[in-house]
Formats: sequence, C-alpha cells, structure tokens
Amino acid sequence: MATISSMTNNTYMMYQMAEKQGLNITSGTTTDASTSSALSSLTNTSSSNSSSAASSLYSSSSSANDMATLSSIKSGYSGLVSSYESTKQTFNTEMKGTLSDLSSSAKTVANMNFDFSESDITTASDGTKTYSDGLKSAISSIKSLVSDYNDALDFFSDNKSVSDRASALATAFADTTYRSGQYSQIGINVDSKTGALSVDEDKLATALTTESSRVENTLGKNGLAGKAEDHVAQANFQSDKIFPSATQMFGNETKAASLYTGSTLLAISSYATTGNLLNMLF
Repeated sequence: MATISSMTNNTYMMYQMAEKQGLNITSGTTTDASTSSALSSLTNTSSSNSSSAASSLYSSSSSANDMATLSSIKSGYSGLVSSYESTKQTFNTEMKGTLSDLSSSAKTVANMNFDFSESDITTASDGTKTYSDGLKSAISSIKSLVSDYNDALDFFSDNKSVSDRASALATAFADTTYRSGQYSQIGINVDSKTGALSVDEDKLATALTTESSRVENTLGKNGLAGKAEDHVAQANFQSDKIFPSATQMFGNETKAASLYTGSTLLAISSYATTGNLLNMLF
C-alpha cells in the first residue's frame, strides 16, 4: 500500500521550503538579509522622526526593494501554505481510506460464523487438503483483516513523526506484540519488532476446525477484530487533529505573513517612498 511518508518526510520538506523563502521556522525570525534589514529599519524609524529618517535612509529605489521584499514574503508563504495544505489533504484522504477498509474487514470477522469442524477439511490420498466453501470464506475474511490491519499499522508507523497523535496511534496498532503467543497458537504470526501480522493458512484452518471457540475469542469481536474497530474509532474521533495545521507547524510567522494581503500590497505600492509609507502608517 502506498503511503505519503515521502511527502511528509517528518515535515522536513516543509521546513526546507520555509528556509528557501528566507524564514527560520525554529527561531521564528527571517533569515533573508534584505528582509531583516528592511523591516528592522522600518521599526527603528517609526520610533523617531519617521518622515525625516525615512527620507535619509530610503530612496525610491530602496522603497521598491522593500515592496519587492514584502511581496516575496507574501508569495513565498502562499506557496508554502498551499503545498502544506495539499500534503495534509493527501494524508487525510489516505488515512480515511485505510481506516474504512480496516473497519469493513473487522466488522466482517466480528460477525463471522466460526462454527467449523474437522469435516470442513478433506484430505486426499496424496495429502492434498481441500477446504469447504464456508471454511475458505472464513480464512479469506481473516486474511483480509490481517492485511488491512497491517496497512493501518504501516500508515501510522510511517507517519508517526507528523504529530504526537499519529505516534500514539502507531503505538496502539502495534499492540499485537503483546498477544503474539495467543495469536501464534491459531496460525497468526506477529513480527516482534513491528507488530505486523502474517497468516499460516494451514495452521489457521486446523485451528478453525478443531478449536473454533478459541479462534473466535482471539480474532472475533472480543479479539483482533474488536481491537481493530476500537483503534479505528479512536483514529476517526481525532481525525481532524492528527495532521497539524499550518499555524501549529510553522508558528506565528504564518499569521505575520498573512497580514500582507493583496489589497494591502497594492495600497503600499501606491507610495513612492518609504517616507510616504511611514507617514501613512504613523
């Protein structure tokens, strides 16, 4: 199953994009020299005689440069936020599909008939085994549950660095390791490192026909299927908070950049010098 770990990549891509725009996300300051200089000069000038200071520090050319700097901040963040929101949408879409598949297969196993006997397996003279249609259907449903469970486990494990919530869900889905002994007795093997499941079909078929009650308790509504439904419900309950917002990820710099709206920049551009800009603002 495809994941978007390559897109999120522990949000590193977004930090890189921010740095390319001359913004230091960690410290919350601009790193672009011209941006820092321009905004610093604007601030210092406003605390004194803004008109005269502006006239001495800025020319029409420097004003145009300041305007270009502000425009760059605005366009840079527009692209950054747009890319971030696109990644978030992709994450949420794939998460929704993954959880929906798991919920469906979990419900199937939870409501499945586990009433099988040894007569559901026929062994030919050459040792070849044939399963009844009912037994084949049950094994197929269990294999689908295992596959969908692994998909959900992989999804949250691959993207656990997106947020604390995603990390907590990855841990929840990996709780199969605590029941590895119980699962292995009926033909469900557990990877001790990742919690991923695999099916030993012959062992599972034998368990279904000789220990159907044990299999139902282990995999049914009180077992793996029930656990899967609980995990899905937990994830769906907080689905809108698992992938953080752009403001949560990048901090207040997004708010500062959003102040430079299109209309604001157009108004600023009508002033030929920074002195005129300061007169307007102060």
